[in-house]
Parts: sequence; C-alpha cells; structure tokens
Amino acid sequence: MEKTSEKVDKGGLCLEDHISGLPDVVIVSILSLLTMKEAGRTSLLSKRWRYMWTHITGLNFDALHVIYEVLLGNKELEVERPLYLSWVNQVLKLYNGPSIDQFRVQFDLDESCRFDIDNWVNFAIEKRVKRLELDFPVSWGSTGYNFPDTGRITNHLHSLSLGFTICNSLTNLLLAHVNVTGQVLEYFLTNCPFLEQLSVEASDCLVNLKVPNVSIKLKCLEIIYCHYVESIEISAMNLVSFKYFGPKIGLPFKNLQEPVEMYIGGEYCKYLIYNFLGISSYLSQLESLTLHMNSIKNSIGLAKFPVFNKLKQLELRISAIENEDLMVFAPLIEACPFLYKFVLELQLSKFVRRKRRRFTSRPHQYLKVVEFIGFAGLAIDVELAMYLIKSAVMLEKITFDPRNPLLIGSPWEFMETKEKKTARKRAKYLGTKLPAGVALVIL
Repeated sequence: MEKTSEKVDKGGLCLEDHISGLPDVVIVSILSLLTMKEAGRTSLLSKRWRYMWTHITGLNFDALHVIYEVLLGNKELEVERPLYLSWVNQVLKLYNGPSIDQFRVQFDLDESCRFDIDNWVNFAIEKRVKRLELDFPVSWGSTGYNFPDTGRITNHLHSLSLGFTICNSLTNLLLAHVNVTGQVLEYFLTNCPFLEQLSVEASDCLVNLKVPNVSIKLKCLEIIYCHYVESIEISAMNLVSFKYFGPKIGLPFKNLQEPVEMYIGGEYCKYLIYNFLGISSYLSQLESLTLHMNSIKNSIGLAKFPVFNKLKQLELRISAIENEDLMVFAPLIEACPFLYKFVLELQLSKFVRRKRRRFTSRPHQYLKVVEFIGFAGLAIDVELAMYLIKSAVMLEKITFDPRNPLLIGSPWEFMETKEKKTARKRAKYLGTKLPAGVALVIL
C-alpha cells in the first residue's frame, strides 16, 4: 500500500482530498470502525480505495437485522442463507490483511453449512485471530437468541475439523447456539494458551466440562442456557468472572482465587441461594452479583445470606407473576452494606392484581443508583421501589424503564402499549416520593 493524495474537481474548484492523503494504516483503522458493508462501499471512491477495505482488522458478519426481517415475514430464510454464505466467502476470498483482531459470524446457519463454517474457522485461526465469535440464532418462533429451549437447529463444531495444534493469538472465544462438546472446549483451552474469555451459549451437546489448570490466562468463563450440563470443574487460577445459567451442578470451583463477578441463573440459582453460607469463603472478593431466576416462589423462602462486604452491584433478573413478592429480596439487599448500584430486570408473565403490602425498611448508607427495567408500575415492583426510596438515604438517581427486557434490541423494543403508558404514570407518582436532589429518569 502507498500514501497518496488526490484532488477532486467540484464546480470548477479543485478541492484536495485530505482523507486520501492520510497514511494507509490510518485509513484502514478508520475503515475498521465501519460495518463490513459500509467499508466495502468505499471501494467505489477511487482506484486507491478499491482494495483498502480488504485490510481492515475486524471482520464482523453480523446479519441479525436480516433474521428480524425473516421473523417479520419480509424475507425468506431459503433465499437469504445462500446470499449470506456467498457474502462471507467472497469477502474472505478478497481479504489481504495479515491478521485480524475480530472474526464474527451471526446468522441462522444449519448443518448443511458445516463445510463453510469449518473453512471460516480455519481462515480466522490462520489469520491469527484474537476474538472469534460464532452465533447461529434461529429465525422462527420467538426471537430465539434469548431463551433457546426448543426448536434449536443442530450446529456442530468438531475438534477434528479445526486443523490447528497451537493458537497463540486467540484471546476471546464466543460460541452461541453452536452445539459444542466439553471435549472440543477443552481442546481450545489446551491449545490456546492466551485465551482470556470463553463463552458458550445454548449448546445441547455440552454435558461435562473441565477447565484445566493450564488455562492460566482465562479470566472470564460463561456457560449459559446449556440445559444438559451435569458438571463443571474449574481450575483456572486467574478466573475473575464466572457466569452460569443452567441445571443444578456441584460447586465448580477448584484451586482458584475468589471471583470478582458472578452471574448465576436457572435451577442452579435456586440451589445457590440456599447455600450461600456454605460457599461464603469463595465470595469474599465478590463485587458484582447477578441472580437470574424464572420464578420467585420457593426460590428464597427462609434463605440466609452471608455479609457481602465488597459487593458494589447487585442485579436481579426475575420472571414472575404480579401477585408474587419481590420484597423477599430485601434481606439480600441488606446483606450488602456497601452496595452502590441495584438493578431489577422484571419480566411479568401473568397479571394477577393484588394490593400493596406494608413493609419496614433499614437505612442503606451507600446505595446511590437504582434501575428498574421492565417496570410495570404494579404492586410487585412499586413495593420494592418504595422500599429502596425509603431505605437508600444517599440515593442519587433512580431509573424506570417500562420496556420488555426480552424485546430490548429487537424491532419491537419501542413499541408503545397501554401498559407502558400506565407504568410511566406510576413512575411519575413515585418521583413525588423522592427526596430533593435525586434524579428521576423515565424512559
């Protein structure tokens, strides 16, 4: 590549093209900030720009918008899938960069695409990829990528097809809606010594996983919506973040330092809530905790919590019906004396109206930021909001967001409903209960 400058004749005036005068490495950096299709369009600017985009460091083949169009009935998967395969293959054929920072594929691909997928993975590894992401969400039924319980296409990634022994470049591996076994994951962990993040979502083939002690660089492990997991053993000494949503398993931690961030959901969440005291030694350094459960009933009961002296952020992701009681989480909030931020993400599955219950509150000296996502303005969440308004004596900001959590990021995210309007009215009412100086945000 060479450094040149060009002049453009516009209306009899000769204007110098300062962008084309920049060094190639700077232009490539700028193009890397664009989407793949935007970067590709710059090839029409001039001869110099024709192949400039083929050196960008990030190959992001995100086509989630097409999947939404299929869901809406505006496009057909049988037509779009071959077009997607052709697009990716054509870009890889033209690519001239020596290495890539990110290789991301996101589209509804099935077993018939295995040959292409294997070639893409091998291409990325040969280009010394740092961040490899494969995401194959389905495009029928619901949005599919949130709770992939049924109707999942079987996509397999086999270790025999990977074609590499050692990959010193890979730092992040994310596999979503890819049926991958524990054996394959251990293959990556063993042969990618600098892997820092491993994320697996919605794999029906994952049953047992052992994270070997050779994974000294691994900092973040995420295993979510893998509903057939039976055991996980982690020996990664430097792990600081553990995210798990799935069936009940034994304590996964072995020979490692206490995690700083934890996300726990599914059946394992209920088990953990009743066993927090038994594993408190593993939680002494915890700064961020997210609990994700599909129901409140029988999930808290008489559970006792250790004191989380370092916890700064607590997030509850709850699916519930209106007559359930979020106030059962008050003891957990009070067990976090230095909590700075509290987030509730509420998904109401059924409306059974009831009256608000009375409660007592204890002063909380450090809680300053509160967020309600999926705020309905009903007894179930208004009670908790009032509790936090009264107890958080140093509160600085409270946000009420009436959007359905499952629809955030989708075309239906901002669809206006009667329920949202009602929720905003209730949020305004709660705003009148705030002390002077507290910022109220209603989305």
